[in-house]
Amino acid sequence: MNVPNFLTALRLAAVPVFVLLLLEGMPGAALAVFVGAMITDWLDGIAARVLKQFTAIGAILDPIADKLLGVSALVLLCLTGRLPLWMLWLVVFRESCIFSAIAILIRTGRTFAIRPTRYGKYSTAFLSVTIIFALVQGARGVPAGPMLMSLTMISALCIFVSWAQYLAIFIDLMRKPPQTA
Repeated sequence: MNVPNFLTALRLAAVPVFVLLLLEGMPGAALAVFVGAMITDWLDGIAARVLKQFTAIGAILDPIADKLLGVSALVLLCLTGRLPLWMLWLVVFRESCIFSAIAILIRTGRTFAIRPTRYGKYSTAFLSVTIIFALVQGARGVPAGPMLMSLTMISALCIFVSWAQYLAIFIDLMRKPPQTA
């Protein structure tokens, strides 16, 4: 196992630990695990580039680890009222559309590269900051306020714009003829 894949495996292992800590009422510890997992995400990207250790399994597991951690945090924060429930539905809608588009492209024989768009990266970054801010406020016992709602709205805008970008890419790919084998 190479370094980037090891770091991704650590992030995957952090998901149930994060969930358990948050459910057990230890938001400070959950915050530490979440931030640690975010650091491993950053480090595995650097390690993959510097060490030139790109693998097919890493290309699959890295976004899965990101999605599991982010969606787990979002579900728990929405269910506890720290974040609005519509934010969870927006993320689920976008991810469902992306997975559906991938399935349609595969079924229709179209080739494509799975790469995040610029706003896809922005939405991930803002959603992570929003989650961290909500966790910090929860750990300090501070009720959600205007700053958290502002971050939530910026995240939502980035998620919506990234959905539109992915939709445009999907439409463009569907206009091209399928690949012949």
